Amino acid sequence: MSISVEPRRTLEKTIMKNPFAGLLLILTVAAFPAFWNAAVAAGPSEQDRRFVEAAARAEVSRIEAAEQALTKASDKRARVFAERIIEDHRPINEELTVLASDAGIALSSDAVSDPLPKDLSSLSGNAFDHAWLDSEAKAHQELIELFNQQADKGENQQLRTFAANHLASLRDHLEIARSLGAELPRQTSPE
Repeated sequence: MSISVEPRRTLEKTIMKNPFAGLLLILTVAAFPAFWNAAVAAGPSEQDRRFVEAAARAEVSRIEAAEQALTKASDKRARVFAERIIEDHRPINEELTVLASDAGIALSSDAVSDPLPKDLSSLSGNAFDHAWLDSEAKAHQELIELFNQQADKGENQQLRTFAANHLASLRDHLEIARSLGAELPRQTSPE
């Protein structure tokens, strides 16, 4: 198999006719590894890193709280909402894990989730339902703010797109938590 030397001759002729082109070629070839290494060494931005770490903690927390609601919620609509949160947030968390790895952001496999509200574990029935829905509304509002900030200010394009793509789902969850919390009757304890 023979390799054509024609492109090499063309390049040599161009360099001979225009020494500036040759110098530019040499500088480009010599400088490219330095630029590439600097870009790789810089790693992910602080904004991207903070987003990934906060979002990962929040996603795990949403799933854990919803799993608790599956067993403790008294209203069927609250349990159905808990199932939806689990179904929606697990794939979000899995996608985030892949994107974090692609961006060079290491997530611990035993990452600590955001703490669940302390009063949830001691509540049951209607009181649990309302406390959990209030907690979900607050958490989803915070997630929306976090994802909005990443969509607007993140440096990693994949993470920006990820954040923007999941805002609609987070807004849906916020609306459901608020409306369901308003629909459920508030039972008062007998005097």
